[in-house]
Amino acid sequence: MKPTVSIVMPCYQNGGTLARSVRSVQAQTFADWELIAVDDGSTDDTLAQLNTLAAAEPRMRVIHQENGGVSAARNAGIGAAQGDWLFFLDADDQLTEDALSFLLGLTDDALDVACGAYEMRFADEGGRCERHACADGDLQTVLESLIRGDSALNSMCARLYRASLIREAGIRAPLGVAVGEDVLFNLDVFARARAWRMSDRVIYIYEFGGDSAMTRARQDVYARSQDMLAGITAFIAAHGWQTRLFRAHIDIYLRTLRADRGRLRAAMAFDRRIVRAVTDGVCPQALCAKQRLYYATLRLCPFLSIALP
Repeated sequence: MKPTVSIVMPCYQNGGTLARSVRSVQAQTFADWELIAVDDGSTDDTLAQLNTLAAAEPRMRVIHQENGGVSAARNAGIGAAQGDWLFFLDADDQLTEDALSFLLGLTDDALDVACGAYEMRFADEGGRCERHACADGDLQTVLESLIRGDSALNSMCARLYRASLIREAGIRAPLGVAVGEDVLFNLDVFARARAWRMSDRVIYIYEFGGDSAMTRARQDVYARSQDMLAGITAFIAAHGWQTRLFRAHIDIYLRTLRADRGRLRAAMAFDRRIVRAVTDGVCPQALCAKQRLYYATLRLCPFLSIALP
């Protein structure tokens, strides 16, 4: 019989952490799951460990492929999944023991996504913790939060996706995106989902160690975000939502540039190419008064983006 939940775990050079992640799955109070571990061309002992763990756990399967990145690994897991629901777990993170049972308790026949909150633990900062929950609300609220990146919505982890939605819509994680592949995946999901439910209960733990993964993620953030920004622009245009998502579209460019360069240099880099990306297809007459002012200001002089909050 097919399992209720398929857990997809992409693995690359995770020999030091993956056993802990697998144990957090085996400790679940809800037992009707399968774990699909995808080794993405690791050169350490990741694959050997996975095979050993799978030999002792009948609910676990291992896929090995040449290195293609986290999206390619997740997509391989999606293709192999047999469950009614999909859950994504990174091989250096872990679940609370009731994560699956809690999320399944949020679902019903009309629901396509159930989201929990996650906790980020920074071992290299004295064990500091941050808790993040998803923005809740209607489709407008969700899309704006995804585009702005201002809540836990962006992650593909800490949530259940109805597998039939993913399969029938052909939704896959985008390949070749260095930063923000989760955002683009979730935009496609929520644009098609019938309903969703959010909870602020922590069910997922992100672990950050002494190599400061978060610091690396912040380096050259604008340059590394180009594919994500292009994907967001393409998503908005494909749905004809340029006017509807105008302010959020501006915000993600501004926030990414400012995080990378500071306010002044961000305004200098906010050029006419970016203005075209965020204003093409927008109907200014349909904007509120403040957004019409933003539209006119950017079209007149992109540098004036320095004054936008």
